[in-house]
Amino acid sequence: MKNIYLIISFLILTGSLFSLNSDFKIGGSAGWEEIETWTDVELFEGKKGYNSMGLTSAVYKPDESTDLLIHFDGSVITDASGNYTVESQIENTHIEKSMGDGAGVFRGSKESITLYPGSGAIFSGDEVLDNFSIEFWLNPSRFSENPILISYQGTLRDKKGNLIPQELTCSMENRKLNWKMKNIFYTEERNTNIELQGLSPIIPDVWHHHLLRFDGSSGLIEYLVDGQLEAIQYASKTGTEDGTFFFPLISSLGNNNLTIGNGFIGYMDELRISKAYIQNPVLKRYQDRSGSAISQIMDLGRSNSILKKITVEHEIPEDSAIFFYYNISDNLATMFNEINWVEFYPPEILFSKNKGRYLRIKMNIQTDGEEIRTASLSELNITFEKNLQPLAPSYLYVTGEESSVTLKWPQMSEPDIKGYLIYYGTQKGIYSGHAALEGASPLTVQGKNITSVTIHGLENEKLYHFAVAAYDDAGTEYPGILSSEVTIRPASPGNN
Repeated sequence: MKNIYLIISFLILTGSLFSLNSDFKIGGSAGWEEIETWTDVELFEGKKGYNSMGLTSAVYKPDESTDLLIHFDGSVITDASGNYTVESQIENTHIEKSMGDGAGVFRGSKESITLYPGSGAIFSGDEVLDNFSIEFWLNPSRFSENPILISYQGTLRDKKGNLIPQELTCSMENRKLNWKMKNIFYTEERNTNIELQGLSPIIPDVWHHHLLRFDGSSGLIEYLVDGQLEAIQYASKTGTEDGTFFFPLISSLGNNNLTIGNGFIGYMDELRISKAYIQNPVLKRYQDRSGSAISQIMDLGRSNSILKKITVEHEIPEDSAIFFYYNISDNLATMFNEINWVEFYPPEILFSKNKGRYLRIKMNIQTDGEEIRTASLSELNITFEKNLQPLAPSYLYVTGEESSVTLKWPQMSEPDIKGYLIYYGTQKGIYSGHAALEGASPLTVQGKNITSVTIHGLENEKLYHFAVAAYDDAGTEYPGILSSEVTIRPASPGNN
């Protein structure tokens, strides 16, 4: 029976020599709650129905030149600039889209959008424009008969008081877009009719970007498809560069509403009107995109825990990339210093010098060379070896002398023990003593092989309570388990 007891005791003691690996997951079935900072990244449905992380689409944001901006991302169609009230008869979809999270779905003559301009909007009238641009993404499902993608009809009064009709339309004719601007470019001398016809036939079930823009510094009107010039004309008397520029002016007479998508069957995305000449439109879903995600500070439980490895599940389309970094330390302050990030390459096995209690992970996500695909991350699995708390000394023995006591305990078997902490006080379980000449509780004993200590300067015949804890390479701030408490009165040998 005695031998069985000794074997069990040995197993309990030596078990602490073997630190167990611990694992936790970010992403996948665990979700992404550990991610604290998101910059130009988003979640979308990925493997096994769980969310994956990738770049957000490049979409326009309203600025001082934005007159109208419709993303078609939400179930309620709105103008992000706030200049127009939107009356919509269409729905949106998240399946077929060019930019952002959704696109508008148009199903023919009974489904369109009406825009009511508010004060300050271009189509509220009576503002001469130095520059302007109209752009959108278009994906026809099939060709209906002469759909009108954009339609405005108003009335202009000349100096003589005569009413002159105004019209701006973008229609699809013979599978090409046709822009007509009747008396939009103002002149007191005569009516103006400007028309620009696209060259490239529109292909069904394919997204293309369309842009009409006017440069007031040159009088040039251009129509571009996917950034390529399709048609050009000057707003001048001759329609050429003759120096007699006309500028657009929308009258405040009439209802001034715009109709979008009348008779069109297909999808539209990112409709924008600007009071500016758009030099560089966004033509790629991830144009100039890179994003990052940083985890919150994760507590591994104890100082000097070892980061063993980090494995990931990801998809990396050709020329895209994800760069991974970690920061591990026992000092919280270093978690916020950019110079402490260390790049790693999953599933790289990390070195044992990567120790600490606190851990952060950072991912930088890059698009491919064509800026149309994003690298995506499904899951991170982090393996670390927790620095286990040292066991308590198995037996504590105390003797009393004149104004002092001596404590003894067996040497600890754990290889990383660095020393011991001696706790004392005058109340049971409260070790706040400060009378000893060696200092206030707890006293530090450096060295694994030192297994006794004498404490001086104590008050004779006063009852003192003692306990001992070992500490390892985590330091004295992270002591192990306390031993059982012993008590004694100085100058009373054997009273323990």
